[in-house]
Amino acid sequence: MTINSEKSKEIIISFAQDGNFRSTIPIIKIDGRDIAQVCHAKLLGVTISQDLTWNKHVDNIVKKAGKRLYMLYQLKRAEITENDLVSVYVSVVRPVLEYACPVWHTNLPQYLSDNIEVIQERALKCIFPGLGYAEILRHVNLDTLNVRRDSICQNEYNIRQQNVYPLPVTKTNRFRNSFIPWALYNCQ
Repeated sequence: MTINSEKSKEIIISFAQDGNFRSTIPIIKIDGRDIAQVCHAKLLGVTISQDLTWNKHVDNIVKKAGKRLYMLYQLKRAEITENDLVSVYVSVVRPVLEYACPVWHTNLPQYLSDNIEVIQERALKCIFPGLGYAEILRHVNLDTLNVRRDSICQNEYNIRQQNVYPLPVTKTNRFRNSFIPWALYNCQ
């Protein structure tokens, strides 16, 4: 297998407050080309930042889902039924907001969760103007996105062979709430 040096990126995971550590790390070269050092990179649709926060990822999914809301507004203007509009939201917009959530939800601060929830609130208020968000959720039998992500994360992972893995010792909440330790503690 050959590595494409033009598509390769280097991300240095660090919690240092200053960026001075970058100058001490040698530049990686592949086929004589320098590999770009980046602060964040997209891997299988999930944006990973060098400090392992999810701000950039949430910004990306909120922006992408916001663009899809425009379609919902246009369908509303075309007088599509409310049930069909909810179906469009559930099948086109919501998957963007929940993609790969077991990886990032367990370590998501409340303010980022609220940023994601605003998209669902905007979509449902477009479909049902004049009603409150909680009332709309009851009316269409939907949960908040935070509740949905919690339930998705609680599902057991169907793996071929059930092994019992040693539980890692976690010293920080950031590591304890990251995907692998969280999954080991909650899914074995």
